[in-house]
Parts: sequence; C-alpha cells; structure tokens
Amino acid sequence: MTAAVGVEEERARAEPGISYAVARLHQRLFASITERVAPYGLTTLQFTTLSVLSRHGAPLSTSQLARRAFMTPQSMSEVIHALERNGLIKRNPHPNHRRTLPATVTAKGRRVLAACDGAVAEFEDSMLAGFSEKDRVAFLEMVMAAVRNLGGGFPCE
Repeated sequence: MTAAVGVEEERARAEPGISYAVARLHQRLFASITERVAPYGLTTLQFTTLSVLSRHGAPLSTSQLARRAFMTPQSMSEVIHALERNGLIKRNPHPNHRRTLPATVTAKGRRVLAACDGAVAEFEDSMLAGFSEKDRVAFLEMVMAAVRNLGGGFPCE
C-alpha cells in the first residue's frame, strides 16, 4: 500500500459520508423542532401536518396528508384526531365522497402555526449561522434536488 492510498483511506474514515451527515442533521432537526413546538401543545408530526395543510391551501384527505407528511395513514389519522380535538383543524364531508373528511386549518390553527413557524425560523437561523443568503438558497436548492433525485417530492420548477 502506498502512502497516498493510506492517507486517502484514513481521511475517508475520519470524515463522515453525506448520508451519515444528513442522518445526523435529521436527528437534530427533529429534536429541535420538537423542542420548539412543544410549548404550543404540538408534536413535530402535528406541526408538519398543520404546515402541509396551510401551504397546500385546499382541504386534504387523511391519505393525501399522510403522503405529504411522510406518515402512514394510520399515524396520520391519530395526528388528525388530536389536531381536530384541539380545534386547530376542522373536517367537513367531501361533497362527492361522504366518508372522506378533508381537513382545513382553523383560525386558531393558523395562530398556533404562525407562532411555531417563528420559533422554527429562529432555530433555522441558528442552524445556518455563517451562511450567506446565497449559500442558504443554494443549500435549500441542493437538498430539494437530492430529495427529488430519490423520488421524494418537490416538483421541478
């Protein structure tokens, strides 16, 4: 083994791979978001669901929400019931499918979501401290492209 190969192997062992770094980022994101939305009575999954509903604009069914929030329909059903019980969303029968109850965000839900969005934005600012605005935009574009490449959503513009 040559010295150059040994140095490359050592560096490869010393530096984490992208998958490992992204997994660690995901762990920290989930924990930090959980910490920031808990004072508003939400779990991270409830916050994600409110965010998806708010950004979509139109009512979404439980199965549509589950796909967009990366949950099983059964887990989403539990989240929906908790959000509805707390008055953060409402569900009304679909005009053509009586058993389908699409959800929308209530005024109370919008207020709670706005507060949570502010808390999460503060966290994101601390996470991206030292990033220029250009770097932040590039980072988001790269992450979204990686998700798209893996078939995880984010349609091309």
